[in-house]
Amino acid sequence: MNFEIWRNQILHEPKNISPLKFGMSQDEIIEIFGKPLILKYHDIELHFGTQACQALHLIYCDDEIDLCITAKPYK
Repeated sequence: MNFEIWRNQILHEPKNISPLKFGMSQDEIIEIFGKPLILKYHDIELHFGTQACQALHLIYCDDEIDLCITAKPYK
């Protein structure tokens, strides 16, 4: 399933999280949506682009410090 389709579905009908189910493993979720676009190390998140451009584009933290560093726009 395409994540964007699922995202739009859950925004309109939040009680229906299908095809996800609570208790699923990370492997099962990756099988449905593909590899994650965010990695998290402690309180720092590393955000990557879409499938077409998987480059790091955002470093983010909102826990102890407010941190948001974005890549320069592509030319």
